[in-house]
Amino acid sequence: MGFHILKPALMGLMMGAMMLWMMHGWLIGDGPANALVFVLGHVAVVAAVALTAALGLHRRFPVLARLTRHRPSLSHIAIMLGSAALFALAIHLVHGAPTWI
Repeated sequence: MGFHILKPALMGLMMGAMMLWMMHGWLIGDGPANALVFVLGHVAVVAAVALTAALGLHRRFPVLARLTRHRPSLSHIAIMLGSAALFALAIHLVHGAPTWI
């Protein structure tokens, strides 16, 4: 497995575990607070990127320019989301699968 596949696959593994960790309380019925944090965290990241572009900060700071130039390919995103889903499924089946399995 090449580095171009391994890196997004490992990133997806971490994303799947983090997603389940953040949403665990909501998934087991303790309340929607963790789901709200999960959604608001993603909204904050998108807002920060939009604000960076709107204010033109990427022109003043080379680090931001390098980050805004990065565009992941469709295969990178597919590998990352696929491995996140598979890892979340594996954790779910090992940790607390439904009783009919």
